[in-house]
Amino acid sequence: MLKFVLRRLLVLPVVIFLVTTILFLLILQLPVEQRAQVYVPSANPHLSAEEYDELVQKTIERYGLDQPFYVQYLNWIRNLIQGEWGYSPAWREPVLEGLRRRAPATLELTLFAMVPSVILAVTLGTVAAKNGHRLPDHVVRVTAFVGWAFPPFILALMLMNVFYAWLGWFPPSRMSIWASPIVGSDSFQSYTGLLTLDALLNARLDILRDAVQHLVLPAASLAVIEWGLLTRVMRSSTMEVLRQDYIVTARAKGLAEQDIVNQHARRNAVLPVISTGAAVTAMLITWVVVIETIFNFNGVGRWAVRAMLQSDIPVAVGFAVFSCSVTILASLIADVLYAVVDPRVRVF
Repeated sequence: MLKFVLRRLLVLPVVIFLVTTILFLLILQLPVEQRAQVYVPSANPHLSAEEYDELVQKTIERYGLDQPFYVQYLNWIRNLIQGEWGYSPAWREPVLEGLRRRAPATLELTLFAMVPSVILAVTLGTVAAKNGHRLPDHVVRVTAFVGWAFPPFILALMLMNVFYAWLGWFPPSRMSIWASPIVGSDSFQSYTGLLTLDALLNARLDILRDAVQHLVLPAASLAVIEWGLLTRVMRSSTMEVLRQDYIVTARAKGLAEQDIVNQHARRNAVLPVISTGAAVTAMLITWVVVIETIFNFNGVGRWAVRAMLQSDIPVAVGFAVFSCSVTILASLIADVLYAVVDPRVRVF
């Protein structure tokens, strides 16, 4: 298992090289003056046009933005490694610092969406397959299809209207007004940046309850589309596995159907769900931008939208690097989980 993980880790530099090369080629299409603005901390309103042009020219020379492609690429990679991701005028802080402060909120939201949706997808997909072409199967198939086809932003608006505007149960934003001073005080230690986990570590059940209340609606809006897709994959995979010869043999030996499904079929049927989950992660990163904006959730996606509307190039580049990194990491985790469930793939 360790050798398998090491082989996958050795592939990561190649993948990262290809991703960063494509991203840099896209950045290179911008005029050199715009690329220079990535490294200009902020525009001083007292600067004249000539002084500002001179500052941009000095920046171009300092960072080698007029050098050949390979020189610019190596400089860009070195800056990324050293943490020089540029300065964001919209965030009024370095891009990497802004991502570091807001990424835990987005990660927490994504986890609250993924974990329940995967558990429900595996459970209900199995139930549907066991009851193929009967009422439970029809109900699961229809609801999964609706969940997959329903636009998350429409669902988010509907959930907000019902559960916040009408019932007042689950408010938007990341935390309540009364909780913000507590979380920002010296008495509350931020260990991970995940508000729910930090609340547990600080023994603040009131903060935990408040954080969960604010997570329910945005997480549900993201989870439905993921659950719909993974449920359909799990159902199809389980039905295919239940037709295999070794399952027929197990039935002929008189094993209970529940034992056949739980001990023999589900382990193999869940493999396509793991593979699809990595692709779904990339889809969630796309939708999290919309969901965080709707619910005023203080994560990377919401602030990236606000910055990009102001033509903030450093944030656009930083968010692209962040999204690619999350997708690559999700693919690695999926490969490891696949190897845990099916040891046969470890030989490759």
